[in-house]
Amino acid sequence: MNRTCSRRSRGKALARIRLMYWKEIPLQVQAVDGRKQISRPLDPRFQQGVDAIAMFDGSAGEDAYLESYAWGPYLEVPGEDPARAADEMTARINERFPRDFVSRIRDLQKAGTRNPAAGAVDHWYEDSK
Repeated sequence: MNRTCSRRSRGKALARIRLMYWKEIPLQVQAVDGRKQISRPLDPRFQQGVDAIAMFDGSAGEDAYLESYAWGPYLEVPGEDPARAADEMTARINERFPRDFVSRIRDLQKAGTRNPAAGAVDHWYEDSK
């Protein structure tokens, strides 16, 4: 198994990154290669959102709060430089993730349709233009 961050697919360089989540909310972008790990935190609004949702769903101050942090799977994205790939993904999420995500998650919770799994709301930034 190739443990380096840069790969090639059909002649194009690919970088490997993954996201750290608290439940469905992304918090950090990480890229790794065989020698180093590069991490980029998302805007403070994401941690503030985690704290607000934890209070709302009752997981604040509980073991469940800490147990809700999880890494998503590695993703291959265009590019060769892991730091640049992490910076680009961080900027993409910071810019595209809806500002009202806390109220959206609260609404889903109230409606009984919330999926708190890591990555469950990634479409909120993937689908936006």
